[in-house]
Amino acid sequence: MVQSIDKTHLSALSSQLSALIQRCQDWDKKITLTENKSFRFEVHLFTKSSLTLSGYYQQVQTTLAHLEYVINKEMGTMIINHECEKFVNQFSALLNIVNQLDAGKAEGLYKRYSTQQEEVYQHLQRQYEYEKRLLKMIDEENTLYQQSTGDEKINHKIRVSALKERYQKCNEFTQSLEFKMEDLDND
Repeated sequence: MVQSIDKTHLSALSSQLSALIQRCQDWDKKITLTENKSFRFEVHLFTKSSLTLSGYYQQVQTTLAHLEYVINKEMGTMIINHECEKFVNQFSALLNIVNQLDAGKAEGLYKRYSTQQEEVYQHLQRQYEYEKRLLKMIDEENTLYQQSTGDEKINHKIRVSALKERYQKCNEFTQSLEFKMEDLDND
């Protein structure tokens, strides 16, 4: 859980990401992947697969930008913690890949997916997009709540509560899909 994150922390994260991006760019010049041979990441970490490391670091950059957005909008501890954890997991996974490439252990980095895994993966991607839309809707309702008065304020508060409940249920289902994908990976 995140205790407190501020502009100084975000700046440090951005600097670390910049250093990792440079390493990724160096490796992208050296390696070539195909559709049948791609990097091995846990399926829930990245919303899109990529044949280059740049495709993954761009997703980490997007996550960092979204983390900064939710912090600046003061969207609440639960959402900030979720985005922070997502960034840390993505960054760590990408750093691990680059470190293994540096150590000459590239062959263990690739993975092929079965049809069933691909179906679960596609379902997970839809879930991630739905969660993202719910977070945006929560943010919009919070903004309207802060700007309203009287009965409108009560209505917006009720909507925020309902959206948070939907997000929680959606997140639980997403986690069950992630566990299913891990089980398929281990078979």
